[in-house]
Amino acid sequence: MADLLVKKLTAEDFDAEKYVQGLSSSSVGGLELQQQRQRIQQLAKETNALLKKNVYNNYMQFIETAKEISQLESEMYQLSHLITEQKSLLTSMLEVSVSGEKGPGSGVSGVQEAVQELEDPQETRLRLEKENRKKLTALLENIEGCSHVLEEQQRWLVYEGDLVELSQDDYSGQQRVRACLLNDSFMLATWLADRRGPVRYRFETLHLLDALVPVNVKDRGQATNAFKLLIFPDARVFQAPSSKVKSEWLEQLEKTKKQRVAAEQKQQQHASEQRPSVTNKASESGIKQQDSVGSKDSQEDDESLTNPFSMWASSSSPPQSQVPQTPEWMQELPEDLDQAIAQRNFEDALTLIQRAREYFTQAPKTLVNAEMKRGVEARVKTLVSVMRVELVVAGERSLNAGPKAARRAVNILLQLNKQQMACELFLRYRSALLKSAMQRLLIEGETEVYVRHLCAVYFRNLTDTIEEFKKVFVTCKSCLPALVVWAGDSMNSFGSKLCQHVFSTQSSLTTVSECVSLADHYCKQASKTGLDLRFALHSCMSRDLERRVVAARDQMLEAIKLRAQDESWQPTKFEDERQLQTFMEEMNDIGVAGLNDYLTDSLVLGLTSSVLELVRVMVAFVEDVLRLLVVWPDAHQLLAHALTAVLEAQLLQCKAAVQHPLLKDKRSIVCLNSLFVVDVLLPLTEQRYTEVTGYAHPTLRTLMGYRELFSGSSTTLPSAAYV
Repeated sequence: MADLLVKKLTAEDFDAEKYVQGLSSSSVGGLELQQQRQRIQQLAKETNALLKKNVYNNYMQFIETAKEISQLESEMYQLSHLITEQKSLLTSMLEVSVSGEKGPGSGVSGVQEAVQELEDPQETRLRLEKENRKKLTALLENIEGCSHVLEEQQRWLVYEGDLVELSQDDYSGQQRVRACLLNDSFMLATWLADRRGPVRYRFETLHLLDALVPVNVKDRGQATNAFKLLIFPDARVFQAPSSKVKSEWLEQLEKTKKQRVAAEQKQQQHASEQRPSVTNKASESGIKQQDSVGSKDSQEDDESLTNPFSMWASSSSPPQSQVPQTPEWMQELPEDLDQAIAQRNFEDALTLIQRAREYFTQAPKTLVNAEMKRGVEARVKTLVSVMRVELVVAGERSLNAGPKAARRAVNILLQLNKQQMACELFLRYRSALLKSAMQRLLIEGETEVYVRHLCAVYFRNLTDTIEEFKKVFVTCKSCLPALVVWAGDSMNSFGSKLCQHVFSTQSSLTTVSECVSLADHYCKQASKTGLDLRFALHSCMSRDLERRVVAARDQMLEAIKLRAQDESWQPTKFEDERQLQTFMEEMNDIGVAGLNDYLTDSLVLGLTSSVLELVRVMVAFVEDVLRLLVVWPDAHQLLAHALTAVLEAQLLQCKAAVQHPLLKDKRSIVCLNSLFVVDVLLPLTEQRYTEVTGYAHPTLRTLMGYRELFSGSSTTLPSAAYV
């Protein structure tokens, strides 16, 4: 069986969902599912033990392999370092001769130098940009997670170096960073101290030069050679290795920003000059139009003959004037979002975010739009964190809030596509409210009163949570399983608290049955919301209920034995008619009527005090058992057996008294009391059982056999009556 299970679980086409569905459909009841679960758990334990055994057997091989890999990595790193040093040494030997002049192998001859001198400045600039582009590519190979930086073709490296980022509060060192100044942006990468190999940095952020302002920082204490970069909406402080490097950084930043501004102005001026002027007039003849069209076609044909790439160039590069400019509201969006969040205008912030996302879906994918999108997403994270704080219970205001208090924050999270987070935070918020409300209940007075208040608080909160969940998550059907799981967990917590106060104390079976019936009633009312949790409530109380029913049955049996030992078999005498009438009314109230037939005198009742006490206790015990049977139908066999055991124990005591040789002179009254148990108390119990359950008791009818024993020993039999 185990081998077959292993083959199923290790098959290539094994599907866990189909396997579980097959088990659920083929299994009858929960016992088979538990057995299957135990088999799978046992198989998992065996597999885990086998894996540990294999690891232990190959432990030394693992250690040796790890050592060899570490040594090989170190050797490869040293080899790469040696190759780099030899390459630089050979380059320096080729460039410098003994006399200090450039050698023949330096790679730049006199002719090449003359060509470079006569080279056009535009070509020189393009050549330098190409070389800087290569430097940027080589540099980014040592930085992890920055492949998107190279997506912009017109981007190259201007200046780079290692810096130390300082805290703005006390100017203490925080981390080592690699700063790279590009022609259009500023990139930062953090140092990886635990990393070996060429990749020693991890990409952190990329800021546009337009949103960056360098500021010099005076030396103070340990903060020397520092400068600040104002980056909206924050600022960062960096420390250079020396004052010279600091000056170079500030100089390069200012120079690059100026070049960037000049390039943009020149580009805009060039675009305005290239705009076609409307010179054609409506009064020109058709011949001139045809000539112009013909000449234009001929020019295009000539251009297509001389430039084979003209077609792709004309189609792929639109004129600069057609590039859409960023709207003004989009430029002010970060500041508006910060202001809306700070003023708790969350709906306005959500509207701005949705509008920005619609703009990004339609806008071209440029560097400016990408940077602005990152800024918007950063503020989305800020808004989400604020909503998380809104759904945290803190203070009396949050504890007294109603079910609608969390609806605002949850709706905002849902519109930000954070369904799972919204569901989790909402249920956690409701759990905190429920826990606080239950803790504020005062444990005083009777147990029934406390249980009534506890049920009212819990089920009111449960109903409010379910109703509010349906309103808020009406479109998120995938969140319903989370609600079911939360309701089951909360019911388990409620059940444990209920059992702690009902079963841990010395409460009577009557108190227990009333408390359990009360909790079941509230649970039925809560099921109107569409979520029935009675099974969870019953599973929490089943073990304690069984233990308490068995204890009550044993107490009844022990009481019957003690009363039999002290029984004197004397009829009950009343002082006056009023006392007798009060007793008869009491018996009528508990369902026993017709006791006038057992009067042997005007004020003498033929039933003993122990039998009358048994009637009172037994009627209460039957009502408690039947009340539990309504709530706990799975315990039908246990509860039915408890009734049978108590009545049978009393009949056995009566049988022993009838057969006792010392009680021959009192046999008539013994038989009278015994027949009362058989003819009145036993039918009364069976009748109440049938009324409550709708079917007859399975074993009480068998006790009627004792009637022949008692009737054969009695001469006078009164008529039995019960209601």
